[in-house]
This record gives sequence, C-alpha cells and structure tokens, in this order.
Amino acid sequence: TVLQLPTVALIERWRMRKAITWCASLAGRICWALAVAVPWLVPPERRIGALFACLVPAAAFLTVSGAAWSPWIRDFLPDDVLARAFARRMGIAMGASAVLGLAAGFAIDALPRAGIPALSAYTLVLGTGVLVGAIGLLFLARIPEPQMPETARRPWVDIFRAPLQHREFRPVMIFLACWTFAANLIAPFFSVYLLRRFGLPMAWVVGLTVLSQGMTALAFRSWGAVAERFDLRTVMRVSGALFLLTVAAWPFINLLTSQALVLTLLVLVHAIAGLAAAGVNLGTGTLALQVAPRGEAAAYLATNALISGIGSALAPLLAGISADWLETQRFTITVQWTSTWGEDAAMALRPLDFHGLDFLWAASVGIGLYAVHRLLAVAGHEPGQDRAVVGAVLEEMRARARLPLRALSTVPGVREVVELPFSLVARLVPERRAVRRRGEGVRPEPRAP
Repeated sequence: TVLQLPTVALIERWRMRKAITWCASLAGRICWALAVAVPWLVPPERRIGALFACLVPAAAFLTVSGAAWSPWIRDFLPDDVLARAFARRMGIAMGASAVLGLAAGFAIDALPRAGIPALSAYTLVLGTGVLVGAIGLLFLARIPEPQMPETARRPWVDIFRAPLQHREFRPVMIFLACWTFAANLIAPFFSVYLLRRFGLPMAWVVGLTVLSQGMTALAFRSWGAVAERFDLRTVMRVSGALFLLTVAAWPFINLLTSQALVLTLLVLVHAIAGLAAAGVNLGTGTLALQVAPRGEAAAYLATNALISGIGSALAPLLAGISADWLETQRFTITVQWTSTWGEDAAMALRPLDFHGLDFLWAASVGIGLYAVHRLLAVAGHEPGQDRAVVGAVLEEMRARARLPLRALSTVPGVREVVELPFSLVARLVPERRAVRRRGEGVRPEPRAP
C-alpha cells in the first residue's frame, strides 16, 4: 500500500498512467514466471528464499499497476456507465475465479493419479495462469488513455493534502476506512465461528462459502443496474445495512437448540450475505472512483487506499490480540418467570448470551453502522429525498430477486422467504408506498458537471 505514494509521484511527473500500468503488470508477470521456475532451477534448501524473493516484487508491482490503473480507468469511463461497468467486471471476475479455482484444484488432484508428478501438476496449473496473465497484457495495451490535464508542479504535501481537504471526498475516505476496519475485524473468524461455535463439518463450511460467493457473483449485475438508476451511495446504504443485519444474526442463531433450524438459518443468512456483499463490494470498489475529480484521481485514490489499507491491517491484528481475552468474558441477559402455581409454571428465557467471538461480531456491527451513517455526509440527494430513494431501491431489488426465483421454484413460500429481508427493511420506509403507487422509482437529479 505504501508504494502507491511514489506511484502517484511517477504519474504526476511522467503523466503516462497506461505505460506505468502496463510495465508494472509485465514486471509482475515476469516475477510469477520466475516463481513457477523456482522448483526446477533452485536447490531444495534455497527454494523458500527464492520463492519469497519472487513473490514480494510481484506484490509490489501489483500495487504499482493498480495505483496507476484506477485513475486511468476513472478518466476513461463516463460517469453514467462507471457503476454498471465495474459491476459487470466484478461479476465476471468472481465467476471466472470460482470456476477456474475448482478446475485448478481438480487438476492438481487428478494429474498425480494419472501418473504425472505433483510438482509437474502444480507447475502446469501455475504456468497456465501466468500465460493467461501475459495474454491479458495484449488486451490491456488496446485500452485508450485520456490525456491528463496539464497542471503546475506541486510538492508532495500539496498533492496529498487536497484529498483530505476535499469536501466531498473526505467523507468517502472516512466511510471506506470505517467499513474496511469493520469488515476485516471478523473476516478471519468466519470459518472458526462455524467450526467451533456451530460445530459444523468442513464440508458444510465450504458449501456455505461457495453459496455466498455464488450469490455475490449473480447479484453484481442487478446492483450495477440499481446503481446506474439511483447512485452508489444509496446502493451502499441498502446493501451495507442488509449485510450488517446478517452479521448481527450470527450470535442469535447460536442460541437455538434445533440443529435443523440452525442449518436452515445459516443457509438463508449466507445467501442474503452474498447478495448484500455484491452491493457492498461494488460500492467500496467504485465510490471513491466516482467522487475523485477527473485528471487528479491518482492522488485521491492513493490516499484513500493508504488510509483504508491501514484500517484493514489493524483490524485483524487487534481482533487476534483480543480474541483469547474475549473467550474469558461473557455477557448474558436472562428473563425469568416464577409462579406460585409450582415449578412447572416457571419459565426462563435467555434472549442474549454474548461470549468470545460474539463481542467481535457486535463491535463489527457497531462500527459498520457508524460507517453507513457517514454516507449521509457524502453529497447526493436532498435530505427529504433520501428515504424515498431507499424505499425505491428496496422495491426494485425485491422485484429483481423475484424474477430468477420464478424460474427456479413454483412454490410461493420459497419466493417469500428470499423476499423477506427486503420486505422487512422496506416496511421501515413509509415513502415506499408512494413509490409503489407511482409504479416507478425515484431517480435523483443529475449532478452538475
């Protein structure tokens, strides 16, 4: 992440984002090619060091290419298609990575059984990835680069001070930093929670993960259409609140005693979380691009990436340090009813029982809610339009969720279960009824150029 700062200096000096992106990407591919060749060229006792020496520069070149690519694409894509284009790109990338990941795992498992050494199998799979990445450079070279506007030379302090003082971009950075911190606070513990707290076998953990990722890949296009019709801020408010709702449900599902009900709710929660994650990923990956000024996006995006990167690095570190101590803490609320009619009439309920990782889940939800609240400071609709727009988004997402279900299931109850989260949240927005009566959503006024 730190390498984004000198990359901005290179962009300001050379003003050739495409050349920087392409050269850094080529250098990264070369490092990966050398890493693939390490087992064949380096003695066994030196392979770990050699592999480390190849992967560290590859990661560095990836950071440089990403820092130059983002402002380049920001200027290349018009504002009215930016969200839809990134939604389609993210959906295709996630779907392709899932399919190719399964294919690679199958090949590594099947080739040794066919008589091919395991080392050769790994080399074949990784080498194929390097080759495909090299082919991608040919397509990267064909993307036009808009010319950067001429500006006077500025010192580093002035370049990176501008994003911090920008009235519209500063709230975006605060939101993304808080959201990244909240998400990474619990990200390392999802599998641990399922394995230890719910006692699920690894097959169930993998299956739930695949279900969530599949829902994310399928939902990208719908969220992109919604973002194009409304705006990314509204998409983030709706999808972020829906995602936090699924996170908050985990500790309460653990209170249930019926294994069948627990598994059913976990499947439902993972499906809804995958659906919401598509909108969250689209918003966090595109909101800063959309707000950053054209021609000056490099410094803005690099500053945002640096601040968000610090949050994403500190969150799992703090969570790991506090996890052992939190295992010794417990917070329980018990509601007890005693009666003079006898012990059979007594009743005790435990609606809240937090211990261990539950506190991290609660902290993540709290910080995430604050992050969503910070979106109110991002320029967008007029205050009186906000709730009406959110209601229109919920109605549109509910309608979009209904269409594929009609082809998959004719049982009305199944469709209503999937529509339930949108229905519950939509009922909190009174203006949704006016939106439904009009038969169309609220479209915000176009921004001034």
